[in-house]
Amino acid sequence: MLLRRIARPLLAGIFITGGIAQLRDPEGHAKAAHPVLDQVAGMVPVEDPPSSVTMVRVDAGVKVGAGVLLALGKAPRLSAAALAASLIPTTLAGHRFWEMEDPELRKLHQVQFVKNMGLLGGLMLASADTEGKPSMAWRARRAGRTSAATAELFHKDITTGLGALSERAGLAGDQASAAAGRAGEQASAVAGRAGEQASALAGRASGHAAAVAGRASDRFGDQTGRLLEEAERWRGEAEKRATEVAKRARKASKRASKRASKRIEQASKDADRRLQRASKRAAKVRAEVPKRAEKLRAEGAKRAEKLRASVPAGVSNW
Repeated sequence: MLLRRIARPLLAGIFITGGIAQLRDPEGHAKAAHPVLDQVAGMVPVEDPPSSVTMVRVDAGVKVGAGVLLALGKAPRLSAAALAASLIPTTLAGHRFWEMEDPELRKLHQVQFVKNMGLLGGLMLASADTEGKPSMAWRARRAGRTSAATAELFHKDITTGLGALSERAGLAGDQASAAAGRAGEQASAVAGRAGEQASALAGRASGHAAAVAGRASDRFGDQTGRLLEEAERWRGEAEKRATEVAKRARKASKRASKRASKRIEQASKDADRRLQRASKRAAKVRAEVPKRAEKLRAEGAKRAEKLRASVPAGVSNW
């Protein structure tokens, strides 16, 4: 960190002084760079290109502004790239040693040309120096990979959720079947107990009537017929009660069966509705997954494109 704080002002100093010199004498620098400036003005797609003096002043402003930013460590990569871009036309305009006939002057400008190439190499290194941080190109690639990974993870979560919904629907169906079976068993048990109770009651009534008739026949000979009639009446009533109890038992069995059937139908309907809702949600989620994935990829591509567009055109290593 300390090395960068020392190296950046040293590298920016020559550009700041050169820019100030150009601002003080723009006509002289424009005259010296007239051939190159004419070529640059010819490449500008405008009807009225700027004058040579204006272009020299713009170049001087870039050198002073970018040099100060580089010396202060503010946006060092961008300022270094701007200085590198301004150094190339300046070198071609001011140090065309291959066109000079005087040996000493040619040698002097050749040295200046090589010196500027060395400065250009230093600026290229400064523009590529990330200070240990990821570069813009790396961030763009990482953004694309992160978008793809997010889409894949989202798809996995949706698939897992669909599997869980299917398992819950199956469990609901199993529970409904088990409930229906228990209801049927309970109804059968109730009917059986009712029939057993009716048979036992009829047997007890018949035995009681026979016992009464026997005791009455032994003790009261004259009243035997009347007691037999009474016993017969008791037996008839017992049979009627047994019949009524059996009817009630059958009715209870039918009601229990109907309730069990209704519960089974309701449980089946509930399971079908849940399964349909789960299927609709699954279809909706499957339809949204490609859209969200495409949206994430598009956002990643836009971010990458913005990062690439923010890189200056004169810098190749990012």
